[in-house]
Amino acid sequence: MHLPAFQYKRPGTLREALELLSLSRGPVFPLAGGTDLVVQLRKKSVAQESLLVDLGNLTELRGVQLDSNGLQIGALTTHAQLAAAPLIQTEAPLLAWACARVGTPQTRARGTLGGNVVHASPAADTIPPLLVHEAILVICSPQAKRRSALDRFLLGPYRTTKRTDELLVAFSLPKLTNFRYGYQRLIRRQAVGIARIIVAVALRFEGRTICEARLACGAVTPVACRLAGVEEWLRGKEATPSLFQEAGERAGREAIARSGPRWSTPYKQPVLASLVRRALQQAGGF
Repeated sequence: MHLPAFQYKRPGTLREALELLSLSRGPVFPLAGGTDLVVQLRKKSVAQESLLVDLGNLTELRGVQLDSNGLQIGALTTHAQLAAAPLIQTEAPLLAWACARVGTPQTRARGTLGGNVVHASPAADTIPPLLVHEAILVICSPQAKRRSALDRFLLGPYRTTKRTDELLVAFSLPKLTNFRYGYQRLIRRQAVGIARIIVAVALRFEGRTICEARLACGAVTPVACRLAGVEEWLRGKEATPSLFQEAGERAGREAIARSGPRWSTPYKQPVLASLVRRALQQAGGF
């Protein structure tokens, strides 16, 4: 299958990349790993004569650091790098688990965290863990730098607040202290499948009492989201198998209330309830 004609630029600096984005008179697309964009090109859903700005030389947008504000992650860091990074495994294991399950080894080696988030698929593997961490996005244009909470950045399926002259350059993940984690993911086959349901959980305890609960789901609502009603209901309660069973059922009802009934509701609602229960049990040590 032939690709449509397009212009191609490979800037050497972030400033040069931003200038290319802002000065282009036609459709312009940043190229990170290309695992989503190249598919769009092959389907010809990207306009001909578009400008592709290859970000591959922007090494300053790669890497992971830990400072007093938490984890700082460059947007061009690949899924494979994040899955293997000791800092991610210890400080953000939900993200490490999610990145280790994205696509194929080839996709994980090329695909980037920034690309996964900007694509804004409802089934993006990394978004629920980032929501649990209350990730802050650092977004640059030629004129300014702004910061945005992830939940405000996502507007709908494949829609975000990012303007065409902006680049997502980094993520800031506030440090979570004394949390325990659970992660569940359903796909149609054992490997190389798009997630049908994703659940990410973080719980903080005092003894067996849940002091704080964070619960995010993906691929069951138009936009991946936190289930605030279930989080509030869990707070202050003693962790038990029956509590987690009820929390799962509440999660199913809350997610369906957000998305509205669909043809898949009779299947997805009880399966989501089961996955939430399992993720809570994983976090609670049951």
